[in-house]
Amino acid sequence: MAEEIFTASTENLRDLKKQRKRICALVNRAIREKQDPDLISLTKMYALLYSAYVETSFLKLIHTPKAFTESEIIQIMAERNLEQKWLKCVDFAFNKLNTTNLGEVANKKQTLHRLLQEYIIDPSQIRNKVAHGQWVYCLNNECTKVNHDTTALMANLDFVKIEKYFCIYDKFHQCILDLLISHRTHYRDYYQIITELQDYVDSTKSWSLETKKHQILSSSKYQNYKEKNYGNGAY
Repeated sequence: MAEEIFTASTENLRDLKKQRKRICALVNRAIREKQDPDLISLTKMYALLYSAYVETSFLKLIHTPKAFTESEIIQIMAERNLEQKWLKCVDFAFNKLNTTNLGEVANKKQTLHRLLQEYIIDPSQIRNKVAHGQWVYCLNNECTKVNHDTTALMANLDFVKIEKYFCIYDKFHQCILDLLISHRTHYRDYYQIITELQDYVDSTKSWSLETKKHQILSSSKYQNYKEKNYGNGAY
């Protein structure tokens, strides 16, 4: 069973990566053509794609050959939501480390739990609102009133934030995968990956949709595109 799920998830993930490239290309075109309504729609789709990517990647991870036992997989999948499944996965992964340094394990767990909450669990809440059609006003879980905090998060959602989520998630995922199948090199690679991740977070703090627009619209490639498609007329 695990092998079948792993193979299926691998293929699903491969297709999601293709769709991600297509959406990115469409976003760049929408920016070049200054089609903000298209950009808003594509951003919502990208949010859905991010959560689909994470969920499919998670299935692939826990069914990776020799990563978990069948009993461990069953226990992980029995958890009530994605957050609890990830936490169980992380706990089981650390149990596989051959170490008596409990302080080191605790510190690593704390770091990964923080990254999990900020870049995987929190964004999934926005995805749930998008999936339920709450694209402008988000409701509370009981759908009895507007959730103004989540509505504000939805209003501030942009393509660049989601793109950063993708990049951060991939490094987070690599840390867990190393714990599961690269026990010997984990001690060497863990801090390198975490350092790279933190450097990426720090270096992209100023990145926004506006900076992406400026980068594209001020590039020589855009100038050539504009001249080819619109000539010297006003645009």
